[in-house]
Order: sequence, then C-alpha cells, then structure tokens
Amino acid sequence: MSNKKYRFQVIKDLIINQEISSQDELLKKLIDLDITITQATLSRDLRELKVSKVPNSSGQYIYRLTENTVPTATVTHNENMSLVFSQNMGVIKTKPGYANRIAFEIDNTYFTTILGTIAGDDTVLIIMKEESSREEVINELRRIIPNINK
Repeated sequence: MSNKKYRFQVIKDLIINQEISSQDELLKKLIDLDITITQATLSRDLRELKVSKVPNSSGQYIYRLTENTVPTATVTHNENMSLVFSQNMGVIKTKPGYANRIAFEIDNTYFTTILGTIAGDDTVLIIMKEESSREEVINELRRIIPNINK
C-alpha cells in the first residue's frame, strides 16, 4: 500500500472511530501514529477524502466522511422537527445546532423536487423546483427524515 493510500486509510479510521473537531487534533493523532504530514497536506487530504464538519449530538462540530454519510443518511433527531411551506419554499424548524447537518443531507441526497437549501442554526430553508408539489417534497424528505410532518 502506498504512503498516501495508507495515510488516507488511517485518516478515515480516525474520523470514523473518534470525534475529532480540528485539523490540529487530527494532525497530532497522525503524528502519534508515526505518520509524518504537514498541515497543508492534511488540508488537501481532507478535501480529497470529502471530509466535512457536522454537529454531533452535543452540537460540537466534528469531522465526518461525506461519502459514508450520504448513502445511509437518516436524520435521527427529528422528533421536534416541523416543515411549513410558502409558495415554492419550505422551512424546517429543528433543534438548535442541527440545521446545517440536515441541509447537508438534503443537498447531498438526490431529490427531484428540491433545488437547494440554506441553513441557520435551527432553521433550514428549502427551495423547491417550480413543478414540484408539497406532497412530493415531503415524500422525498421522508427518505432522510422519516417522521417529518406525520
């Protein structure tokens, strides 16, 4: 295995198995494992691995692999979520700190009815495609938010 492939595998393992909140923290863990790497190389590696920061259950932002999150995505903290519509927009209200994660999941899941999202702390604005109905949007969102508006 090449150095880069090995380094990528170690980075993935660390991110999957631990809650790492900064590049500095990740860099120290890699150095502890005798992997010599610069901050600039680590930044490039994270970008290439499609790593993003998402809130954990306590609202702290941690690294997660995008490619691992998207195919199996289900938003599990949806008991306090609501969705309301106005023309071709929808607004999801959720717990503080969760909106970015939800918007990320929506933007990275293929929905035929949604153009995109904008997230705040506890609010996600959904822009619907003109030809989409509210019912279609709700049905698609249930793929990742099973109990929305039930």
